Formats: sequence, C-alpha cells, structure tokens
Amino acid sequence: MFGWLRAKLSGKKDKTETRDTTGPVPGKRMVCANCGEPYIDGDKYCRFCGAPMGNPKYIDEDFACIYGPPPVKRTHVCRKCGYRWTTEQMIDNERRCPKCGGPAPASEER
Repeated sequence: MFGWLRAKLSGKKDKTETRDTTGPVPGKRMVCANCGEPYIDGDKYCRFCGAPMGNPKYIDEDFACIYGPPPVKRTHVCRKCGYRWTTEQMIDNERRCPKCGGPAPASEER
C-alpha cells in the first residue's frame, strides 16, 4: 500500500514512481525548445526555425482570443525533400519543413 514511501525511505526505486516523460504532460503544451513556437506531434524539425525536435519544451497551456481577418489557406512545399502540407491560419509563420528542416515557403490558395 505504501510502496512508494517504503522505496523512498530505503533509497530503492519503486515501479510506481516511474513515469514516461516522453509523452504529453496534462495541462502543458509542447513547444520548440529553440524558438518557443508550437510543436506538432510527429514533426522531426520545427516548422518555424528548423531546429531538430528531439526534446520539446513543455509550457503551461494558455488560450487567447484573437480578432482579425479570416484565415487564409496556404500550401507549403519543401524545396529540399518535396513534402507538402496545408495550413489555414490568419498569420502563417511556418517557414521550415517538419520532415527534413529544409526551407518551405508558403503560397496562398485562392
């Protein structure tokens, strides 16, 4: 019943104390450790600065209400590997490929 306490007092590591630190943390949001922009699960490189996404940083989840023009649909195509993805945001600062880190400028769709 008090295995965690017994393990703590004896200095031995109890199985109930271990936790997977590679998964998402409740109430936290993953961001790039280099530039602080949002991290999308599965990306190998940051879509904003191109840094490898080996160890994302966790920050407190926060929400903001933003008023402005309607979202614009944009298509990104990586110049290095050819990976293509679409975003639909008011402001799109993604400039790097999430698969290889190469440059991936956006073109607006009409």
